[in-house]
Amino acid sequence: MKLKVPVPQAFDSTEGWQEALPWVPEDATGRPYAAASGAGVVALLKKQGSSYILEARDEATGALRFGSKPWHPPKPQEITGKAVVETPGVETVRQDGREYLAVWAQGTDSGDALSKPQQVVEVDIYPVDTSGASASPAHVVQVPVDTYSGVARARDGGAGLLVSTDSGDESVSVDMRTGHLKHYPNTTKLGEPTCGAIACVTSEVKALTARGPVLANSVGGFGVPGVWNSSRVVPHGASTHDYEQYKSTAHFAVSGHLVASWTAADNGDDIWAVHNAETGRVEASTRCSPSDLSEGDTPSALSLNGRYLLAGPLAFDLTSGKGYCFAGSKASRQILLLSADDDGQAYGVAQGDDTAAGAPVAVSLSTGHPKPLAHGAQPPFLSLRTVGAFSPPADGPGVLFAFLRRQ
Repeated sequence: MKLKVPVPQAFDSTEGWQEALPWVPEDATGRPYAAASGAGVVALLKKQGSSYILEARDEATGALRFGSKPWHPPKPQEITGKAVVETPGVETVRQDGREYLAVWAQGTDSGDALSKPQQVVEVDIYPVDTSGASASPAHVVQVPVDTYSGVARARDGGAGLLVSTDSGDESVSVDMRTGHLKHYPNTTKLGEPTCGAIACVTSEVKALTARGPVLANSVGGFGVPGVWNSSRVVPHGASTHDYEQYKSTAHFAVSGHLVASWTAADNGDDIWAVHNAETGRVEASTRCSPSDLSEGDTPSALSLNGRYLLAGPLAFDLTSGKGYCFAGSKASRQILLLSADDDGQAYGVAQGDDTAAGAPVAVSLSTGHPKPLAHGAQPPFLSLRTVGAFSPPADGPGVLFAFLRRQ
């Protein structure tokens, strides 16, 4: 290690490896890293001239597992002569028990003799057990998107890669094994009983399951059409008065789990619940009134053993069914949680204000009590089996990642 990073006691600041990505701008739209925890791999997207290289490295040692051939993403869309600042990203997708790495970017393809250039999201798919220093992707797919459809997002949908844009006109799933696409227009209906009780106008795909997409109705309600419906899996303490049981909001998905909010029966703080995406079953819940949690901007994580789920200021124990709210109060600051160990030790940042900077904290999810970390210590943004991932200040442009061994 060239750099000694102040970290929590669970990690060794002198043992590990680091990597700088100087090309990453402050307003990057794609995430330049991903972790395939089952294989013990960290994937980093590096830039080489005008092209990019995907490097899959051993999480413990930093040794190269495989590298990709240089990749030229589609040309960024231009509006009135100015290129939209959109950056490529990497996602880990778990499908049918296998892990894949998906490198993606939005832009304009080159067209050909018969086809005009069009807006696309290009996705290059690599099984995580790919080998070689200059490997080719197993599949290269292009997802057509409307011109000026806004910033695209690609994420693990739970049973394939899920691609969507700001416009919300449709969502597209990518089968990682075959590269096949499936389109879900926003007019796809959630179905009964929600559509019989309240209006069903447009919907958005929040996750993918083996039995179909999880749809979130624009005016409330969510579920897998013909399989399960949120009105039948109301968490304890949520209102079922009049039509309230049909008006729940699914905010986003985390590794096969849905984070949703419900109106409380006593009109107090909302009920926030985690639902299993395959069945709709309530796995944990808590009362909370956090500030807006937007998909893509809210940090979220699942511990490696699948027990603890984090979503911004919310934390859930999916084994005990208990949830915690760290949204802050008149006396306490809101905490945004970043990562959680298998033993329930979570890390995050207590938000600052005009008079105080944000402070790193550790939170025990067995007690729900937060504690400040030592002055200057950094919280891990990823909690992996053998290391924690940290992002200390970079000496220059871009970002710096340090992967430090557990004690």
